[in-house]
Parts: sequence; C-alpha cells; structure tokens
Amino acid sequence: MSAPRIGIFGRGRLGSAIAAEAGDALSWQADMGESPSGPVEVVIDASVAGAVEEHLAWALGTGTDLVIAATGWTMPDLEARVAGRIGVLVSSNFSLTVALMARMATVLGRFAALDSARDPYLLEHHHRLKADAPSGTAKTLAAALMAGCPRKTEWTLETPAPHQLSVGVLRAGAEFGRHTVGLDAPAEVLELTHRARSRAPFAQGALQAARWLHGRKGVFTMEDLAADLLDPLFTFGGKP
Repeated sequence: MSAPRIGIFGRGRLGSAIAAEAGDALSWQADMGESPSGPVEVVIDASVAGAVEEHLAWALGTGTDLVIAATGWTMPDLEARVAGRIGVLVSSNFSLTVALMARMATVLGRFAALDSARDPYLLEHHHRLKADAPSGTAKTLAAALMAGCPRKTEWTLETPAPHQLSVGVLRAGAEFGRHTVGLDAPAEVLELTHRARSRAPFAQGALQAARWLHGRKGVFTMEDLAADLLDPLFTFGGKP
C-alpha cells in the first residue's frame, strides 16, 4: 500500500519538523489564514489549540482523516461529532518510545501497589517557552502510573497527601522534553527516563500515526496504534 498524501496545518516547530520528515508524501502545509491547496488523504493538525475545532470541521466537511497533534484543547463531544464519518487520532505525544514508557509505567505502578511503602512519582522538564504545565505527556504518564497503582488516585503540583501522585514540573532553558517516572522505596529507587534530543521522534510518530489511521473510522489515540506495534513485546515464552 502506498503512503497516503499528507497535509499539515501549522508551520510552528512541530509542523516544520513533520514537514521535514514527510518527504514526497507532503502535499501542502497551511498556516493560520492560509487555505489548503488541494485534497489529501490525511491531515495532521500541528497548529494551536484554538484552531482545532475549525480544522475538525474542515476534515469532516471534506471527508479527510485527521491526526490532532495540537495540545491544550478540550472537546468532550469529539466522538459524537466524528460519528464514525472519518478517522481521527489524538495524542499529546507521538513518540512510540513514550508509548512504550507508558506501558512500563503501568507495570511500575502495579509493582508499587504491592507495598504501600513504595511511592511512585513523576518529574518533567521542558524549555522555558512551553506554555502548558504539566505537559500533556506528563498527564499521560501519570494516568498510566495510576492505572497500575489505584491507591494513588490523584496527582497534584502542591505538597501531596499520601494518596496522591507527586508530579514535579520544571520550565527552564532549552530542554526539548525530559520525563521520568520513578519508584521510591525505603531501601531502593527505580527510575525510567525518556529524553528527546530533537522533535524528530514526534514528527516521525505523527507520520506513522497518519499512515496507521488512513482508512479507519472513529476516534483513536496513540494507545490504539501502540497496541498493534508494542503489545507483542510484552509476551515472554508464549505468555503475556
């Protein structure tokens, strides 16, 4: 199967990285105030939160599958709007390595749940210009930790109560993105860290998501894509 023709909404840092990775599959890239120059099979929205609703309406009107890479937006009725007419994939982070880390975070949470003295935690560091805090990726990893350790029912940026997951946020310098999930026990500490060296992993993942999404109907996340690609890695000796 040939790669689908791709359009990109947005010329910011992520949109530019995706365009650089897309090669011949890229048909157009449109910034705010610019109109798409022709039909495509999948469009990647790497713009801003305030433009997502308009871009969704465009995708529904043209029957174009849509990958939403913008962050900081909410749309509780997204599935009702899509209603199976097109494919829509939403994610705060398109790195498959981060998707793998989320699975490992759930396992870490399950291990923490076996002993109340084991405290899971999360730390994240981004460049000074990043607006949202915690990041969307931090929220995804926090949810993965809590899925494994249900006694940590909430997360907080303030001094946590014993039942809460502690999340530390740093906005400084030029860090692309660093996330650590950890487990602190009385006699030992375990940490898993993902550090992005560039935006290439997110751009490559968004393009992989676009290829995976094309031809599917409904609303999906990177979790659905990762289930296809990563779950076989968690099978050992024929047993999960």
